Amino acid sequence: MPTVEFEVGKARAARLERHVHLIAPLPTLHHAGLLAVASLAMTVSAASAQDVSFGQRLFHEKADCQFCHGPEGDGRGDPRSPGKAANLHKTMLGREQLIEVVTCGRVGTEMPYFDKYAYEERKCRGLSEADLGKDMPPVPHSNSLTQREIAAVVDYILATFVGKSS
Repeated sequence: MPTVEFEVGKARAARLERHVHLIAPLPTLHHAGLLAVASLAMTVSAASAQDVSFGQRLFHEKADCQFCHGPEGDGRGDPRSPGKAANLHKTMLGREQLIEVVTCGRVGTEMPYFDKYAYEERKCRGLSEADLGKDMPPVPHSNSLTQREIAAVVDYILATFVGKSS
């Protein structure tokens, strides 16, 4: 009987050895996987940096947010701007709320709506221009923006101004 146990033990050891050879390359694959994940994270980070850079150009040029909010986002815009704009360093609004403000403007204020279809398609709290009447936010003095551009401007505002000293 000991011979049988020994043979069974040898067979088990041989199977284990085959598995060990199959498993041995896995740490290498594991490290390659970690490198791929790290590479993906850097790509995502670079894409975010690109979005913030895109948002910066929109803030200062196409949307011309600096006209009212100032180049530093501190609310000290051009003296010819229509009113005292918010100091973006002090806003308590989160990303989704800022996207809504840029998309819809602020009812009853000089903050324009940058989505040209916002009130035609009732995207803003289900309201239309007729519903708001004289409280309708103004159209921008610059250009309207796409939803992607609005998100990029908001990401720039969050990355550059919100919660940072002016």
